[in-house]
Amino acid sequence: MQSLSRVRCFFGLLGASSSLILAQLLTPLLSFSQGQSTVPLTNSNFEHTELVGLDDQGRQQTFQIRSVELDTKDPQKETALYTIFYRDQQQTWQNLCQTSENYEAKAIALQGSWDDTGTYQPSKNLVSFSCLNGAMAKCVRFGYKPWKTVDGQSLEDHHRACVRMVRADYCGNGIGHTKDGTPINMYDRLRIQTSDALPGMQFEAAWGVDGAHFINHLRWPEDLEYVQRVCPERLAFKGKEAKQTITPAQALERYPNALLLNDSVLRNP
Repeated sequence: MQSLSRVRCFFGLLGASSSLILAQLLTPLLSFSQGQSTVPLTNSNFEHTELVGLDDQGRQQTFQIRSVELDTKDPQKETALYTIFYRDQQQTWQNLCQTSENYEAKAIALQGSWDDTGTYQPSKNLVSFSCLNGAMAKCVRFGYKPWKTVDGQSLEDHHRACVRMVRADYCGNGIGHTKDGTPINMYDRLRIQTSDALPGMQFEAAWGVDGAHFINHLRWPEDLEYVQRVCPERLAFKGKEAKQTITPAQALERYPNALLLNDSVLRNP
């Protein structure tokens, strides 16, 4: 079997519930389909290949690709899903990803890596695998495929802004402020996703590659103290939560580098 080796530490950016591994490409075995950065892995000729990489806690592990298949939820049929196992402390093979009501136990692969601040690091030699319940994989499935262009505009930055939004990484420092199962409604400048808010939701924030450019209210009020301390300039208010101050359309006009917006339930502090 051929193998891959790591070159750098990867910190627990996405948390244990969205396991991610990072490996260095030593051979053309995992070939990327285009010349752009962050394109998907499409070669299915390496099932049962073992690789050495880092898990989402920065621990070196031995992994094995068990299967590769196209994502049936991708209308373009261009996203590959990977079933990946790892050896636990008892040297027993376990699935890296967990099955849930909404997610299969599979992963999506993306070129490059994300550092401990949540900032994307492009690389032709590194690949990151994100389980389907992880922010990076979710954002691919939402339509923000970083290898694609829409109306002549690359979706690389849309994908990075989406990862910040999904994780509620308001300050753009890699610290998320959301909880599993929290519903949000997202939409963007390119109308890849359009607004379809649920009852009780209000405009939450406008997002770019470096986090929230404008925060109208917090997804979970208990995170207010942190945001006030670390990045208060991004808040639309001082003190306690305030009612909506500007509309999403106004936010896009005032913050030209914001690419995505979202709504969420307005909870009492």
